Amino acid sequence: MALALGLAGMPLHAQGAPTAPPLAPVDATAHRGVIDDTWIIAPKRLADATLDAVKNYADEGDIAAGVSLRYGIDHAEWVIADVFIYPAGQGDEAKMLARAVQDFRESVAYAERQEIYRNVWWGDEAPYTAKLAGGRRQEGRFLPIVFDAQRDMLTSRTYLFYRKMYYVKVRLSTTVEAVDSLAENADRFITSLLDGIDIVSAGSCGRKMDVATLAAGQSPPSDMPEGVSSDGYRVLLKSTKSGMPAYGADTTKTMSLAAKRQVAGGCTTLPYNPPLEDDNRTVLHLQFGPDDWGASAQPSN
Repeated sequence: MALALGLAGMPLHAQGAPTAPPLAPVDATAHRGVIDDTWIIAPKRLADATLDAVKNYADEGDIAAGVSLRYGIDHAEWVIADVFIYPAGQGDEAKMLARAVQDFRESVAYAERQEIYRNVWWGDEAPYTAKLAGGRRQEGRFLPIVFDAQRDMLTSRTYLFYRKMYYVKVRLSTTVEAVDSLAENADRFITSLLDGIDIVSAGSCGRKMDVATLAAGQSPPSDMPEGVSSDGYRVLLKSTKSGMPAYGADTTKTMSLAAKRQVAGGCTTLPYNPPLEDDNRTVLHLQFGPDDWGASAQPSN
């Protein structure tokens, strides 16, 4: 029996279990929009770099620009490592990366028109694959440029990635005399960064949860042995003799797993308690208005 209800009153802690009550109805206004809030969680220390500075562009009224992080790379203080994380929207990875490349090229062209950059030379654009922990891979694009900025000829390697409805732009820059050091440091830095950062959004996520009950004695299907789909948006709960969900430890466990899988995918419709900033991580918060992402996880600005 399908249930047309949302789920509330069940805060999910970053590393903990939800608290009672495990299941409660919530009206359609529980979320302001597709994305209400996003938290960018970044390590202050990577395998070969230390976080030196952060900036939240929402503080300046430019939430579409997201946040930036600047890392200092060990034994390569002449390399500037800037990371930009900003809203992208939902879409096919290849198409989203193509749009990111176009946006980046346009931003450089704008800097040329403003004479911030001069004598820009573009190298060959190429696909780039970051090899992450556990055999995972993150596909991206690589764009090298050389340009004249503030009396120095600089060389820059930009890497663009799309994950969890956000773009991640990594830009490593130095003087042309030290160009070899960019290639030497890039792969290790990018792998450590992408393994370390997390992006978690809360909102309607442009989706609806499918919550259903299992008849007494009925087992979940083989593709949902734990009663939860791989993305956390389909849930099967045990029922009472009357056909209503059976509240209790089993339901709490099932809903906790659903929330965990939604968070792992980058966007959850369930209440989420982000981790606090501490000595090991910085936590940057973006809070959106109801229309900022439109009706289909596409930023309007």
